[in-house]
Amino acid sequence: MSGRGGSAVLAPLGWAYGRLVAWRNRRYDRPGAVRAAGLPVLSIGNLTVGGTGKTPLCAWICRRLIERGRKPAVLSRGYGGRAGRGPVVVSEGRGPIVASVLSGDEPFMLARTVEGLRVVVGADRLAGAAAATALGADVIVLDDGFQHRRIARDLDIVLLDARQPLDRQRLLPAGRLREPLHALGRAGLIVATRTGSPDDVLRVERAVRPHNESAPVIGCSTRVVGFVDAAGAPAAAPRRALAFCAIGSPDGFRRDLETQGIALAGFRAFRDHHRFSRRELAALRARAESAGAVLVTTEKDLARLDPGESLLALRIVPWLTDPAPLCRAVETALGGGAP
Repeated sequence: MSGRGGSAVLAPLGWAYGRLVAWRNRRYDRPGAVRAAGLPVLSIGNLTVGGTGKTPLCAWICRRLIERGRKPAVLSRGYGGRAGRGPVVVSEGRGPIVASVLSGDEPFMLARTVEGLRVVVGADRLAGAAAATALGADVIVLDDGFQHRRIARDLDIVLLDARQPLDRQRLLPAGRLREPLHALGRAGLIVATRTGSPDDVLRVERAVRPHNESAPVIGCSTRVVGFVDAAGAPAAAPRRALAFCAIGSPDGFRRDLETQGIALAGFRAFRDHHRFSRRELAALRARAESAGAVLVTTEKDLARLDPGESLLALRIVPWLTDPAPLCRAVETALGGGAP
């Protein structure tokens, strides 16, 4: 069942879910309910399920912290991996030391692409914070941390997809909301992602203001910086591609390829975090060869592929329309160490 009818049928479950979320938030709003990590904590998260660009922004912030002499460590639950409660050290700052099947996709990609970044995964993020401290970290970045209330944070950065109007959203399972809209009141800064114009940012800001009167709202899009091979080495752009991915927003990947003038011989979207079988990859390779195309995927999907695969991945980076509010917010949270 799908569409508005399906949402209406699921609305009672959304109401029940909302009551559970409200109870949980009241629990963590009590004095002493959250625990300090012993280090400054920045959280990057969202209000909805699905991809909003959290991990690329996390990498952007971490790179700038490292450039300024800080030693950030990313803590992630490691969705799709096998770390359990953890903590599992994915990187000590010199690249991944465990397989992505254990760490999950996003932590593996961060460990591989951000030089000098410490990465720890596990559901128990307080234990992860202790492991990060032992690795010499001096600031913690929570990847997908907005709903993780147990650990105290100095700044909550919340990403909202500008292409998904907030006023049309419902709570899970009837819609995509993880929490009611008033949860935005906890945010210290809001990033409107996938923006195409200043009007997109203004529209998000108007939707946010009834729930948060003061948090700066900034726009963020993505820019393609090129292609890499399966091992992560820079590669020339293909003229014709057969594309596939298993990410939260496959349409964004398709648009990025099309804006580069790449002719698509085909496009296959799998469910988010899907682990490709040998049979699936062989079928994709055969289709690409018969179409005279190069097999292309996303950089995130490389975490689940053999580095010896014959394919390319699109590399994108966040592009903030005005990074100053973000830099000031981080500087305040860290007591002067802005990215």
